[in-house]
Amino acid sequence: MSRITRKVVVGLIAACGALGAAVAPATAADYAPDEFIVLGEPNGHTKGAITWYNRTANIQGYVLDISDGGRSTRAIFEAFAGSTKIDSETRTTNNESDLGSKRSFNFTIGDTDLADGIDRIKITVCQQPPASGDGCSSPENYSKD
Repeated sequence: MSRITRKVVVGLIAACGALGAAVAPATAADYAPDEFIVLGEPNGHTKGAITWYNRTANIQGYVLDISDGGRSTRAIFEAFAGSTKIDSETRTTNNESDLGSKRSFNFTIGDTDLADGIDRIKITVCQQPPASGDGCSSPENYSKD
């Protein structure tokens, strides 16, 4: 390989490396995880952490039901970009089911094709059927910093 060809190849490799570093997607380490606990009314809750990625988030934790009488506890996770709802996931457990009162979860929420991605997760915990009222907690919102 000639000296000029070698210089051109080395230059192209360096330029590609610099371009790759400039447009590399954000990783989980770029955002601090948000820990959460959302209490349901009256006998359940969800607890865990949200790890933010460039366009999505990973939610890991558990939902717990300690009710009697056939009620279940449902955690509802909704992902937003601004005020637009992009995605949602639910996890339900029942103290009287074969699964037990505590259900662990670990999932990704959002849309990998959405420019700028999601920036907020809303979490609500509901008892079904409700002991009173609508049976749901006040929603808790967690934003990507």
